[in-house]
Amino acid sequence: MDSDLKRFFVVLILLRISEHAAASTFPLALPNCKDHCGDVSVLYPFGIGQGCYKDKWFEIVCINSSEQISVPFLLSIRREVISFDLGSYYSIDDRSHYQSNKIHILGPLKHTGCSNGSVGDSSSLNLKGSPFFISDNNKFTAIGCNNKALMKGTGSQIVGCEATCKNETYKDDNVRGCLGDKCCQTKIPSGLQVFDATVEKLEPSKDGCQVAYLTQFQLAAFMFTPPELQEYRNYVMMELEWFLDVLPIPSEGSALCEASINGEQIPRSLGNLSAIDGYQCWCKHGYEGNPYIPGGCQDIDECRYSYHNKCGKNKCVNVSGSFKCEKTWPAILSGTLSTGLLLLVVGTWWLCKVNKKRKAAKQKRKFFKRNGGLLLQQQTSFLQGSVNRTKVFSSDDLNKATDKFNPSRILGQGGQGTVYKGMLEDGMIVAVKKSKALEEKNLEEFINEIILLSQINHRNVVKILGCCLETEVPVLVYEFIPNRNLFDHLQNPSEDFPMTWEVRLCIACEVADALSYLHSAASIPIYHRDVKSTNILLDERHRAKVSDFGISRSIAIDDTHLTTIVQGTIGYVDPEYLQSSHFTGKSDVYSYGVLLIELLTGEKPVSLLRRQEVRMLGAYFLEAMRNDRLHEILDARIKEECNQEEVLSVANLARRCLSLNSEHRPTMRDVFIELDRMQSKKKGIQSRTQNDEEHGHIRIAMPESMSLLYSSPDIVIENSSFSLESEPLMLHKTQ
Repeated sequence: MDSDLKRFFVVLILLRISEHAAASTFPLALPNCKDHCGDVSVLYPFGIGQGCYKDKWFEIVCINSSEQISVPFLLSIRREVISFDLGSYYSIDDRSHYQSNKIHILGPLKHTGCSNGSVGDSSSLNLKGSPFFISDNNKFTAIGCNNKALMKGTGSQIVGCEATCKNETYKDDNVRGCLGDKCCQTKIPSGLQVFDATVEKLEPSKDGCQVAYLTQFQLAAFMFTPPELQEYRNYVMMELEWFLDVLPIPSEGSALCEASINGEQIPRSLGNLSAIDGYQCWCKHGYEGNPYIPGGCQDIDECRYSYHNKCGKNKCVNVSGSFKCEKTWPAILSGTLSTGLLLLVVGTWWLCKVNKKRKAAKQKRKFFKRNGGLLLQQQTSFLQGSVNRTKVFSSDDLNKATDKFNPSRILGQGGQGTVYKGMLEDGMIVAVKKSKALEEKNLEEFINEIILLSQINHRNVVKILGCCLETEVPVLVYEFIPNRNLFDHLQNPSEDFPMTWEVRLCIACEVADALSYLHSAASIPIYHRDVKSTNILLDERHRAKVSDFGISRSIAIDDTHLTTIVQGTIGYVDPEYLQSSHFTGKSDVYSYGVLLIELLTGEKPVSLLRRQEVRMLGAYFLEAMRNDRLHEILDARIKEECNQEEVLSVANLARRCLSLNSEHRPTMRDVFIELDRMQSKKKGIQSRTQNDEEHGHIRIAMPESMSLLYSSPDIVIENSSFSLESEPLMLHKTQ
């Protein structure tokens, strides 16, 4: 026998011995009877000697094997017994499960073409009339090349298989199964009492040894040995199931008996049964021993072994058929400490959470006060009857609306803050502007601007919906305008919305209308101070909307100008404002003039691609006008289809807006009236307004100072090295 095979059977025998070693303290055989033959435990109803077995079917004699080892021999079926196994009963999920009584024997072999006597017994096995059945755990097995084996006596079922030799090589023989190459196995039906097989050669001309037998093992490649060898008999371990023909009467409630039908161990009630083959008994859960002996099922002490109980650190107390766990003082103390520690952790977590909320609320109140919330409440309380009350949003509202100001929600960034797309709880889409830090000295102006902007009601001005002051920096909420800004449409044209001359003229008129309203029609004049194409948004109907009043200021009606630190965007800032720091309505007119030139030319307000002296769009335009080259700088997209007279009129209007002397510039109302007249004339409608005064066309030489190098003794332009794609730069006057 090879070493792998020896190890296999040694392990098997040790397992069998260990299974019964645990039960060795319980009675296995009748009193005064031998309970072992060699290393095998003999369990009643089997027995050795007169009076020690149930009847003739269960008589065991001890004989010496060829290796001079005592082995049990079952006389009634004339087979060597390898082990006896009592059935077991257990419960899972309140459902009973049973394992039947078993014995393991050395079974017969059928063979052909083998050396006589070298492969053991070749007889059949007939168990009819006995209390034994062939277990369906066995597999019908055929070994050898060119082997065709069939079982007889299986009723209408055909059981058999074929084994051939493919001469395949395997890197690991241990993983090769019995799948038809030199070996094949197949299942058998349950309830059989006869084993008789036939073995044939698939090709009669070929020689070799063919063998067939029943075994409970799933064979693997390492178990294959030539059938002629004597150790081949060790594979033939057959499993039998057995029952008693008379129902035993257990002497106590620790045993349980059930009927056996057709050799199948299916638990059934004992009433109204027919075709009963016999009975089987088990020790109930919590008991071990032999249920066929009076008093043979004895209580298991679960407390001796931790794997039998789940008491852990608690005290285990054994009871009949079970156990119980009792808490000891250490366990009670441990449980109390654990509970106390858990309460301490939960309490600490709760206190931290409450403290965190309290700090957050205190911080919000601090920000609200610092950002002018009290001032806003005071101002709006005086104006409740005359203006729409500005809605004050909570920080939680805007965090939900913007997904905690998720960067993926950013619509744009500018000098005054970042704008996010948000959705309020009622489903309204809004633009949420997170402003930059606000200095305390500007709080009153900021709150006044919020109140002021809330009063603006013009179709061409983005409407402010509310604000949030309980964050570190103020947050403003505006209506959401979906169709990008004018700068994007001019620089990145789209087929969905072509920027025709009619569209551009309409946008110019709508922006002029909005600025005219802010300057003269609002209750208090408002100067935008940052008119540019990126602040002109287009709504779903492509209607112009003036936005971003971050640096806008209102002035008293009697005042003519506003003195401030110079702010604005390079390319749009009024040169007169740069020198004097006095911002007037005409400063917005200058910025609007640059916007008109963008609509005419499609050029950027500042471009490093132009010559240094004309990098500013205003200087570039005025030079072209002086040299009568307007047609050369017109946007190629409108050259062919535009009305030349209208284009010239708009160009002259833009030139007047860019006058270095603000007194020579038209007002925004004048600009709107002239553009509205053009549109009315274009539509064939009588002009609704008359121009109050005629404006002369003044030709002004464009000084070299209208370039990026523009400077004065008191002016410094910061951050002069910039890219055309960067955010607009801010101009600040030095003190």
